[in-house]
Amino acid sequence: MKSPFRKLVVVILAAAALASPWDSGNAEAAAIEIVSSSVTSEFPEGFRIKAEVKAENEIESIAVRLRIGQQTRGAYEYLDFEKGTIVNSELFWRTSTSARYVPPGTIITYNFEVEDTEGTRVDTEPEQFIYYDARFDWEEVSGGPVSVAYHGPVMSRAETVLEAILDTLEVMGPILGAGTEDPIRVTMYNNVKEMLEALPPGSTTIRRELITEGQAFTQVGTLLTLGGGRLARGTASHEVTHILTHRAGDSIFGNVPSWLDEGLAEYGNVEPGFSYDIALDFAINTDRLLPITSMPVLPGDPEEVIIFYGQARSLVQYMIFRWGPEAMRELLAVLKSGTNMDDALTQVYGGDRLALENDWRAAIGAPEYIPPERGSARPTAIPRKEILPFSLTPQPQAETVGSKTEEPAPEARIAPVVTAPPPSGFVPQTSSDRTQDEEAKAEAAAQEFTPTAAVPEESSPTSDDGGTDGGGSACSRPYGARPLDASTLALAVGLAGLGFRRRLFR
Repeated sequence: MKSPFRKLVVVILAAAALASPWDSGNAEAAAIEIVSSSVTSEFPEGFRIKAEVKAENEIESIAVRLRIGQQTRGAYEYLDFEKGTIVNSELFWRTSTSARYVPPGTIITYNFEVEDTEGTRVDTEPEQFIYYDARFDWEEVSGGPVSVAYHGPVMSRAETVLEAILDTLEVMGPILGAGTEDPIRVTMYNNVKEMLEALPPGSTTIRRELITEGQAFTQVGTLLTLGGGRLARGTASHEVTHILTHRAGDSIFGNVPSWLDEGLAEYGNVEPGFSYDIALDFAINTDRLLPITSMPVLPGDPEEVIIFYGQARSLVQYMIFRWGPEAMRELLAVLKSGTNMDDALTQVYGGDRLALENDWRAAIGAPEYIPPERGSARPTAIPRKEILPFSLTPQPQAETVGSKTEEPAPEARIAPVVTAPPPSGFVPQTSSDRTQDEEAKAEAAAQEFTPTAAVPEESSPTSDDGGTDGGGSACSRPYGARPLDASTLALAVGLAGLGFRRRLFR
């Protein structure tokens, strides 16, 4: 038997539903209509958003909400239009700077928010747009959460890359404790030129000295890979492990340090190369091992980058082989909770970074690392070189008489000039070959000439944007490196000085 009170409640709820403002809101919303909308890729410059809107009242504002890939934070921007009841609005979202770069192939989720002058507002349902590289026509192969975009008759390469990534997810997902259900987007390029034009602004030195075969953008769940490279499978496997590591260990408090991130990526590589092993052996035998656990990011020198990768892989292998994958999974979970690296290592492995590194060094037969004492070393004073006036007359050398050094006469001093071997057939003129008028002209020109400051012999490579490619959002996996050579710069400076002297002597 049903209770009379229950019937009363049902009647009240039905009446409340009829009197609720929900239907009224829908009626007002019907006064605003999104006639059409589109998002068009103009990569690498950006993407263009358009919307045609019709309303009974004059339209006050049209905004768009954007979510780039799997980022937790979104963006909000207004479209431009001329006010009216029927408007065509547009917004160009620029991606050509390092701060706003979006990798090609990323899923962009968006929806519009429209408001008229009477305060009526409509929010559209979210839609998705794939930000393809506009230079090519793309096709895709997919499996599970992974989609590989390719262009040209290279479907078999794309399937090879897809298979490598799926194998990596199956093996490394449980080891890292990372989710493997969220989408992973892959854009595959056919050659280095295509790839370089798609990469974000980065270090000019690294870009010149290393060939990038792949790059992962962990926060958006997208990676770029070189399908035509000889290491395509290994590169794709390495890069997708970065995405898994980000999901398992990065947090709002900090990111997994580069040595652990890169070491895990190479440990998960289904087709590892041997160049990193060679670099590690070289570093051990030449006493060039890096204090790797003290380095939060990759080094700037290209040769040291290769050594860094070799050390990172060896160290992570040591950690997993000695303590098991369960300890690694626990370590990443502790890091994701916001614990700093030393405390997390102590909690899981019983020692801090220095203890871990020296345990590993002992296992590979390398000397113990002893960090330098802070504040104990003072810089050695270096005497400043004396700046001398420029002259074309050879400078006599200082002579030592007994314990006293006699300096040449002031009028005989000259500034050092960087020279280079003269071109074939060039015969330098001497003072006897010139007239007194020519000598006077040369001396006058020399007095007006101010020599350029010398270029330092060593300089650290810098980034175009003052930052690094890492920062928890991206990784470049290089192969091969060649030493930097400053002889080209010295030769160029020498030839410039030689050319100036020849012009004076004519």
